[in-house]
Amino acid sequence: MKLILLIVVSYIIGFFTAIPIGATQVEMAKRSISGYFKEAMMVITGSVASDMIYGFIAMFGIAPFLKDEKVEAFFWFVGGIILIILGVFTLIYSDKSSSNNTKKATLFKSNTSLFIGFSLAATNPPIIFWWLFCFEFIKSIGIVPSSASMYAIIFILSAGLGIVSYLVGLTLFLKKMGKKISPEIEYKINRIMGILLIAFSLYFLLKSTEVFVRFKI
Repeated sequence: MKLILLIVVSYIIGFFTAIPIGATQVEMAKRSISGYFKEAMMVITGSVASDMIYGFIAMFGIAPFLKDEKVEAFFWFVGGIILIILGVFTLIYSDKSSSNNTKKATLFKSNTSLFIGFSLAATNPPIIFWWLFCFEFIKSIGIVPSSASMYAIIFILSAGLGIVSYLVGLTLFLKKMGKKISPEIEYKINRIMGILLIAFSLYFLLKSTEVFVRFKI
């Protein structure tokens, strides 16, 4: 009974964790709305793969260097650079000209989308602490009788399934919405997506700069 409860609670935790909008959702959304469903799924695949790798790192031996504030700042800086590049490209390729549509198709290739999804999630090592916090919460309410590896693995897989379920559901919804959206509206949405990505990049860069200045790096 507790095993089933662990799966259900972990799934719910993962599902609701995926709801807040972030850079991954923006990248996935702009592909879905533009009709690149497969590529949107590749973004999700890359992102969830990275998240779950961090989950296993958290459960089975945290890499100490990832806990260092300066290392986190470095990851935030890299993430900020990636996001600002994606934001600029999104604004450029939201142009309605056919030549830009061809370039956008190249940018949205499956392997590129997989890399982008993985990279965006990989630049967020603090997610390790999310995995640890959620697992400790589950243990504190008595669902998990111990820290045995089996329960940790079930927790990671179930939470990962919850994250995937929400993102795939959102992708399918946006895909249907995309068919009803005119090219003009799609153009405006892509412009907004580009601005959002740049806003996220500035947030990441400011956080990293704050740490670099404090430690005089």
